[in-house]
Amino acid sequence: MHPGDRNDQEYERLAHDFEDHLRHGYRYLVRRIGYRAKAFNEMVTMHGGVGAVQRLLRGRDTSEGFARLWETNMLQHSVEASVLRPEYEPLFTDDERATARRRLEDHQFDVDGFLRQVG
Repeated sequence: MHPGDRNDQEYERLAHDFEDHLRHGYRYLVRRIGYRAKAFNEMVTMHGGVGAVQRLLRGRDTSEGFARLWETNMLQHSVEASVLRPEYEPLFTDDERATARRRLEDHQFDVDGFLRQVG
């Protein structure tokens, strides 16, 4: 299974699980810090979870949502952290995963510690 194989049933199941993960995280952040990411929700609805995150990762800079999560010490709930979760590795390219890791590390997030916790 790899990101380009859009007809693969396992890929589709995993992509659906990833989108559920994103939506669950969104609801958690609304309750926890009152953060309503309307534009992100619209992107997910329009492009699916994987497509929305790929668009965010192609951006030169981090998103407004990333900044908000960094300010509230909640980067473990960022899309960048979600991309690095081992169970979602097949959905993203090595370059996308490297971008996610770099953004987190640039903001002093302990990526390896996070991966030990979720792995």
